[in-house]
Amino acid sequence: MAGALDSEESLIDAIKALFFVAPGALELRDDAALLPHVPGRQRVVTTDVVVEGVDFDRALYPALYAGTRAMLQNLSDLGAKGAAPLGFVWSLAIPTSWSEADLLDFVRGAAVPAKLARCALYGGDVSRTSGPLVCSITAFGDVEGAPLLRSGARPGDELWLSAPLGASAAGLRRLRQGDAPRELAPFRAWLAALPELEARAVRAHLHPVLPEGARLVGHANACMDVSDGLALDAHRLAHASRARLELDALAAAVDAAATRDDALAGGEDWALLFTARGAPPIEAVRIGRVAQARTDDDIGVFVDGAPLAPRGWNHFGARR
Repeated sequence: MAGALDSEESLIDAIKALFFVAPGALELRDDAALLPHVPGRQRVVTTDVVVEGVDFDRALYPALYAGTRAMLQNLSDLGAKGAAPLGFVWSLAIPTSWSEADLLDFVRGAAVPAKLARCALYGGDVSRTSGPLVCSITAFGDVEGAPLLRSGARPGDELWLSAPLGASAAGLRRLRQGDAPRELAPFRAWLAALPELEARAVRAHLHPVLPEGARLVGHANACMDVSDGLALDAHRLAHASRARLELDALAAAVDAAATRDDALAGGEDWALLFTARGAPPIEAVRIGRVAQARTDDDIGVFVDGAPLAPRGWNHFGARR
């Protein structure tokens, strides 16, 4: 890589300038980091890998948004456990085909949600590759109280979403029409010129607003984020809790910019699906209830008494 980023040290300096670097990161000059311990809190750790060509298509939008999405999916997993973000480490395998500008945009994109969430950089590793970009992030946060799990749903709970679903899938479909510029300034002008619902859908895909999962601690009985589509993720919650989920208000789960199929199988909305008794302390829509599963055949998701097939995004199989 030519120019300003002509060594690992220069890249580390560029990264340090964009993130809040934790004291325990030892100036990013050591082989490990020191994590603080907060008595009375439970630490949550999550990790995700983002691969160019699998998790994002560089031809569809500027690299900045790929970095934003990479960070947000980790922050979403922390929020789904009720954890307040503390920090992260990451590894970047940087393609020889990427320009210095695209790489810096990717890093800038990741820095924006990290700073907003007060999620500090503790370190990581960088390397080169002749293949696609690979970014692996391991994030950690602390929970005050008992972490939220998928396994806590109980009969009598109501089923909630922190926001309607499907806009992200609709936004990706709009981006795949192929008329969006890849340069950042022209892309933003293109986005601003879209009709309102189309622009909202594209923004939902590129930089969704995450709910405050920590506020659900002590209120929600079960919780997870919807990353692979409601039809698939609701089944995961039902099976973890050995419960019957009855979706009796499915229309409320569908965003105005999306179709019902987008909501059920689109994925990457990163809204929270949770069960609770009583009105939740965050903005949310009620979509159903938790019922007693009397047999193994009752465990799952039902709409108007009929089983809902578990379909959605699957890295190792067909999407639908």
